[in-house]
Amino acid sequence: MLIVAGAGYVDPDHRDALLESLTPALRRNRAAAGCLDYVVAADPVEPDRVTIYERWESEAHLNAHLAGVARTAPPMPDVRSVELVRYEISASDPLRG
Repeated sequence: MLIVAGAGYVDPDHRDALLESLTPALRRNRAAAGCLDYVVAADPVEPDRVTIYERWESEAHLNAHLAGVARTAPPMPDVRSVELVRYEISASDPLRG
């Protein structure tokens, strides 16, 4: 399993419009083969930040997604930067409190 997590930084005045414009892509990504989770959400503390979280079954699924993004991603002029990290997960268990 792979997790991709990080943040994007955007003009705070355009953050809500950006998130709304991403909704169709989020629906497509969540329906993609191998996608276990895909979220881009407003940070409740920093008005210019969006949090990005993805979970994929395999490297092949993530690579197929990234190839599609490279072909279809619209321009996003209000996005100043994006910082993402890929984590390869070898094991996981439910968290019990």
